[in-house]
Amino acid sequence: MKNIIMNSRRLHDEPYRIEKVFRPADYTWQGDWEGRALLAFNCHYEMTGEEIPCMHQMMAQMEEKTNEHGFLGPLFDGVTVNEQQVSGHNWYVRGLIKYAKNFNSELALKLLKSTIENLYQPILPWFDQYPLEREKGIGGVSGTNAKVLNGWQTSSDIGCAYMSVDGLAKYYQLTKDQTTRKLLDKVIETFVATDFVKYGFQTHTTLTCIRGILTMYEATGEEKYLSIVKEKFALYIRHGMTLTYENFNWFGREDTWTEPCAVVDSLILATELYKITNDREYLTLARRIWFNGLQFCQRDHGGAGPNTCITETQRTLKVSMYEAPFCCTMRYAEGLLEYKQNEALFSWDEKAEVVTDEKGRRFVDDKLLVEYQGKLVPIFSCNTFLSKEEVMAVQVTV
Repeated sequence: MKNIIMNSRRLHDEPYRIEKVFRPADYTWQGDWEGRALLAFNCHYEMTGEEIPCMHQMMAQMEEKTNEHGFLGPLFDGVTVNEQQVSGHNWYVRGLIKYAKNFNSELALKLLKSTIENLYQPILPWFDQYPLEREKGIGGVSGTNAKVLNGWQTSSDIGCAYMSVDGLAKYYQLTKDQTTRKLLDKVIETFVATDFVKYGFQTHTTLTCIRGILTMYEATGEEKYLSIVKEKFALYIRHGMTLTYENFNWFGREDTWTEPCAVVDSLILATELYKITNDREYLTLARRIWFNGLQFCQRDHGGAGPNTCITETQRTLKVSMYEAPFCCTMRYAEGLLEYKQNEALFSWDEKAEVVTDEKGRRFVDDKLLVEYQGKLVPIFSCNTFLSKEEVMAVQVTV
């Protein structure tokens, strides 16, 4: 598949080679780049059997690059929780779990266990005092450290600490560690009680957390988790999704940009909820996210980046940032894996009749009709363009 080949090619480039993949000591998202890279490499291995060289090279150097407890950045001092370190290590945990499963790696399991016990277990009780009242309107595509509040070194990506529910749930699914589950359930309880729309959470972290709760349903079969997922995902669809099935970067900030990482999360949630519930509304949603949202995020060199947010008043779809190499290019691989594993659900009938939905959008078998260069056509993949310099603008007919 073209999308997979292109993304693999990009992941062979300099930013993802062993010389650059480990971030410098002053990087403020400890564990994030390294974890997303390791996860992406493993996703491509699962899709095609390809072993991108940096994947094994990373593991060979991991103990040298991490602290005495096997994770990146400073140890917890018992006084201030570093929100971006907590968030970033979600992807480190996810990458280690994938590597441990794919290559039967004792080292990955060792690093994983130590990270959970020495980074996460000490800080999970601090979610009881997680600061919700934040200064809004700050932060760029890559979040930054903000004020220290309630013992938290907060991030402009409001709510990003809850990203960790994803990796912790995968860890519980793998190990059935009851200490982790007890603490994780407490974190989930605080998330459920939080009005993340009101407080302007980042949509990516919200969806990643919801995916973690879905993992807990898959690991336990307990319906309470599935009910939470359905309820919270519905809130995202209502308040966080653009008219082209991408996302607003934060709830309540429709004038910002989309983020492929979040679009990947929404694709996984919609697809897996369809498989669990057999509710065809989730299938339609998954297909529309793939055709109209996620494919427009990939660029001509295989990476991925944000686009403009399409709303009732802002109709022009164009590239907002050519690439977000520090996150979206790597997470795009997990979206491709979800597509690949469920490919039969995403066939497209170009001869289907045009249908119009309640918002006035017109579709040809779940592909939006858009106006481009004076013609009305089904939406296309952004990677069809030949160069970075191409000006890409699409007038969406809604």
